[in-house]
Amino acid sequence: MKIKANMVSGIIITLILSFVAKILANWLPFLGAEAIAMLLGILLGNTVLNRDSFAPGMKWAEKYPIEIGIALMGLTVTLRTIENLGINGLAFILIQMTLTIVIVLWMGGRLFKVSDKSAMLMGAGNAVCGSSAIASVAPAIGANDDQRRTAVATVSLTGVVLLLLLPVVGPHLVGNHNLLLGALVGGVVQSVGQVVGTAALINPTVVTYATLFKMLRVILLTVVVLVFAKMAQKRDQGNGEAKVASKGVKIPWFIIAFVILLLANSFLPMPHLLTLGAKEVSGFFGVVNLAGIGLNLKLDIIKKSGSKFLSYGLVTGFVQVVLAVILIHVLF
Repeated sequence: MKIKANMVSGIIITLILSFVAKILANWLPFLGAEAIAMLLGILLGNTVLNRDSFAPGMKWAEKYPIEIGIALMGLTVTLRTIENLGINGLAFILIQMTLTIVIVLWMGGRLFKVSDKSAMLMGAGNAVCGSSAIASVAPAIGANDDQRRTAVATVSLTGVVLLLLLPVVGPHLVGNHNLLLGALVGGVVQSVGQVVGTAALINPTVVTYATLFKMLRVILLTVVVLVFAKMAQKRDQGNGEAKVASKGVKIPWFIIAFVILLLANSFLPMPHLLTLGAKEVSGFFGVVNLAGIGLNLKLDIIKKSGSKFLSYGLVTGFVQVVLAVILIHVLF
């Protein structure tokens, strides 16, 4: 995590791009800062900023700030979220996430023929919270940088498509009921920023409900990381890649910090300024992560994954919407 001299220029460029994305998001709220940062990063990272001297800093900015952001997300949620949504809301999210992961893993292996690790990253990113979930799961399962970047790009682009479609089709699918629209948006859309952006295109009340459903998914991030880490460990042992089982599942430090801060925020009085600051910093580091991913995602990687991953992402988004609509009609 140490910053070396050759990283400074790349880090500064990534931060500047992130600030620009935040500013542009004021004029392009339907896209959101995260999507803007990633798209600008892909464009600039393959043209004017495609220099070897920038690479070390851009890679650092892509990897480490998001870890701090994920840890700080613990201060933005509490266990009371579960109480606020009730038993039906909890059941909806648990079933939606479980079915999403199972179907995404099945499609990855059977339909789209991607690697197990790529399928796990897609499952985590779509089921939980986009790039933050992918960043959490990647080290736990030993995914490489190309797998992580491709999954983040795919999941983020799928989120943009849902952001544009759900405000239009949502009322036709579940009616003009704010709670149900909040469940649809909060249970399906990928990143926290995209959830807020999507719900904001409907009305402010939907933003509140959608955020509650989304935060419940975030709370369950630790469970998803543990499950995928255990799955990867068993697979590697079966392939002869992991010879020592006694080391157990390796959980990233920021997931442990996330749980500690979540519990602290649930049971201890926290200053509003602290929780608000944690939300802002976490959100900005999420933008930095997407900017870094865009800058590091080269065209040859995009071409290599190409239509296969894009199709994988879009089909996953469609499946999530269908599942959510069915569960909403059954549970609510």
